[in-house]
Amino acid sequence: MQKGRATFIELTFFLRNALLLFAILTAVSLILFPQFENVLVRLGIPLLTLLLFLSGTLPFLETEKAMWRATPAVIVSLFLTVLLQYYMQLDPHEYPHLALFCASVYTGISHAVIQPKGTLVFLGIAIIFAGSVYVDVSKEVISRSNGNDTLYLVKGDTVKMGSYFICSPLASAGSGSEIIILERIPNRYEKGTIVSFDEMFFKAKETHLASAAFFSDIEDVWNSIPFPNNTQKETAQEWKNGVPGEDITASLQYNFWSTIKTEISEEPKAKKHTNIIALRVTRYKLGVMVWFGVFLVAFGIIQLFSKRNHSVQTTPE
Repeated sequence: MQKGRATFIELTFFLRNALLLFAILTAVSLILFPQFENVLVRLGIPLLTLLLFLSGTLPFLETEKAMWRATPAVIVSLFLTVLLQYYMQLDPHEYPHLALFCASVYTGISHAVIQPKGTLVFLGIAIIFAGSVYVDVSKEVISRSNGNDTLYLVKGDTVKMGSYFICSPLASAGSGSEIIILERIPNRYEKGTIVSFDEMFFKAKETHLASAAFFSDIEDVWNSIPFPNNTQKETAQEWKNGVPGEDITASLQYNFWSTIKTEISEEPKAKKHTNIIALRVTRYKLGVMVWFGVFLVAFGIIQLFSKRNHSVQTTPE
């Protein structure tokens, strides 16, 4: 029985190390061949999930009496995964991300419970992958308009972009750093105000400040006018969510809890010699989780080396 168990543990170690080597090769390929990013990422997520699951299971296999302790690790990891799915409502093609998140949490908890040695390193690795999954699935493309993630902007103009306004100075050379994001100062609509939106007419039920999107307010503060008369048509003003305010680019890009990434897309040939630029603006939330995991890994490695050197120095000759 013990011999069979030892053989199974050795096979699990071998499989984990083989997967680790394969994961390293995949990561190197991702750096050398960025044009195959989509394929490599799709291959890497299941690979990392299995690798983390094996790494989290090994401490339980090595200690016979500790097998029952795997139950809390499984329950907590599944609970947090279900909680993530409940709040994020991921589509089926994103379920591999959930599996990676679950395996990451499971690995971190299992090493914290069973294997104190090297706990910080594995806990940091778990936080890095779990945090990466959350950052990826919670990202918000704030440049999205009419189902298109790319926003076309004429240099010198200021246009609405989600909850913000964005502009590109005429002196811009096409660099993402020269895109300016402005805060939105919401418009105030008095009770009885008539507005037009998408060739339809509405009347304000109460005085309010406009939300970023018209349909966020339509049920609460607007009444539809199905058959407006000429006077209503003439006095109606076009609905707008606000006017540009102060420059908040720096505060968004260097925020502790979230970051903004601006990508300038390749311009179409037809627009090559015009002042039109194509850009994609994405908000990433809680990226600090990943850096905290990196810090734990680095601190854990330093701690392990310090303990090893201390044990060598204190060993009698």
